[in-house]
Order: sequence, then C-alpha cells, then structure tokens
Amino acid sequence: MGIQRNVEELKTLIKEYLRSSHERLESSDILFKAGKFRDSISRSYYAFLDAADALLLTKDLRPKSHSGTIVLCNQHFIKEGLLDRKYSRWFKRIEKARLEADYERQKEFSEQDAQDALEEAKEFVRAIEELLPRLYQRGLFKISEE
Repeated sequence: MGIQRNVEELKTLIKEYLRSSHERLESSDILFKAGKFRDSISRSYYAFLDAADALLLTKDLRPKSHSGTIVLCNQHFIKEGLLDRKYSRWFKRIEKARLEADYERQKEFSEQDAQDALEEAKEFVRAIEELLPRLYQRGLFKISEE
C-alpha cells in the first residue's frame, strides 16, 4: 500500500508540474505576441524546467537547483536514449538565454530568438508528455517506499 500511495502522489505531482509547464508556455506565447521577447524567453525556459522536473519525478529525483535538473535529465533520460540528445543542447541554450534575459539588461533579443525558445519549449513538453506513459508501461517508473 505504501508504494502505491507514493506512486499516486508522484503522479499527482507530475500532473501539477506539467500543468505549470503549460501555463508557462501560454504566458510565453502571450508575451511573444505582445513583443516582450525577453520575458517570453524566460517563461519558455521555465516551461522546460517544469517539464524536466516532472520527468525526474518518475525516478523519484528532486533536484535542488536548475543546473541539477539539467544534469539529472541528461544522466537519466538523454544518455539512456529515452530522449533525443537535441533536448540537452536546447535546454542548455535556453538556460543561458534565460539568464541573459533576466540579468543582462542591455542584451537585446529578437523575435526569432523568442520564437525559437517558445517552439523548442513546446516540443520538449510534448516529448515529455509522450514519454511519461511509456515509462510507466515499461516499468521504468521508479519509486522508493517511505
């Protein structure tokens, strides 16, 4: 009973992370359409982050930092061949862009920069949503008993 309860709790948490990811994609799209490219890029990054954190929960991994999310996602899903390697490049690129968007006030971002970030974030979230059921069906959803 303990493991089943924990699996259900994690599934609920995963759904919350994915809901947040979609909310951030929606915000990014609104900001993009309003010409707020800097803030659109930041929201796209957080859509990436929330989706990756949802995926890490399938292995009961809860990173303590953004870089931890990227490292663990690479280690457990990209290097294992469960996700395409391009997502690692995209994640690192969008993390760099988010840091620049949030902290380098003089950095200019183009419409293309924001559009690329948003489209890549949408694709990454879709990839995670397609992978999650396969992980569960194949018994790759790991949970520790507490």
